Amino acid sequence: MAFPARPPAEGRSALALVVATNLLPLAGVVAFGWNVGELLAVYWIEVAVLVIAHACAAMFAERPIDLSNRSFYITGYDEDTERDEVWEHDPEPIRLASWLPPIYRRNVGVVRRSLGVFVFLLVPLLPVGWDALSYLTPAVGLAALGVCGAQVAEVRREFLAEQAYEDRSPYMVVEAAQRVVFFYFMIGIVTVTAVTFGIFVVEAAIAPGALDEFAEAFGVEVVVLPYLLPITLAKATVEWGRRRAFREDDPDGIATWFTGEDPRREWKKREESADDW
Repeated sequence: MAFPARPPAEGRSALALVVATNLLPLAGVVAFGWNVGELLAVYWIEVAVLVIAHACAAMFAERPIDLSNRSFYITGYDEDTERDEVWEHDPEPIRLASWLPPIYRRNVGVVRRSLGVFVFLLVPLLPVGWDALSYLTPAVGLAALGVCGAQVAEVRREFLAEQAYEDRSPYMVVEAAQRVVFFYFMIGIVTVTAVTFGIFVVEAAIAPGALDEFAEAFGVEVVVLPYLLPITLAKATVEWGRRRAFREDDPDGIATWFTGEDPRREWKKREESADDW
């Protein structure tokens, strides 16, 4: 997870604020006995709401899909995916309300395919099983309401208030969310593998039983910190990268992952060339 080497002063302040805000839950776990399971439940809900919010926003996207020369494909798509011929025709707008931009029927198939990403979101729940429901406490429900409001406001700002739906395809909108999911998925795999292996080495080769004694002395929450810290830093990286990807015309570093493969530059070049004629 590499941030820009020397961000400007304002950027450094914003970065510090993002990192500090995301590290606060760790302080809560260590100092105030916050429940780790509830905290992870809120993180999971936030990502799920992010996916759903982008899926809804994709219904407003006007541009046709361009899959040429891509290196990243969302669920349900690959380099051999054939577009339905309906994409070759002008879209037929459907206006649901006067205060909303129109939606497009042809976008339904894209959104439906994209929801296959929930297969990846279900992976962290497999070791927990039905016990995951025990973490849906009133506190988690309250936090989830805040998360939902924040994600809806963010999507509204990015896609509706700025009218970004006019120059994006539905694929580009859902891709923004799936890049976040894939990033978390890879961080999770690396974290679980590395930390579990490290714990096994400590237990088996250095001090058998030390982990149980440590958990009994300081609490199990402290023991799971090696798992929680990378996830927390990954969340800070996602927030910082998405912020830069949205605000900067040509972001670098980790923000390039969240910017995605954007064919709009080619569209604009073709349109500008046509205008010149």
